[in-house]
Amino acid sequence: MATSAERTKGLRERERRGLRRFTVPVSEDDLRVMAKHGYEGALSTDPDQQARALSLFIADMLAARRPGNGVRAVATSFQ
Repeated sequence: MATSAERTKGLRERERRGLRRFTVPVSEDDLRVMAKHGYEGALSTDPDQQARALSLFIADMLAARRPGNGVRAVATSFQ
């Protein structure tokens, strides 16, 4: 568990770098489907590995939606 000073230091560093922190609720079913589609770490018990897998998934979905990348449609749900 981080101390108050460590949390404050982290907050200041994120502000300095212009980063934002947010929470994304993801169910166990979502994580299983992500793992099935190649996002290793999604089923890990380590929250950092799960966060990296989710981060990669989000980055991939955003990249797929950029104009000019040849992608015509992107799935928005796991079903």
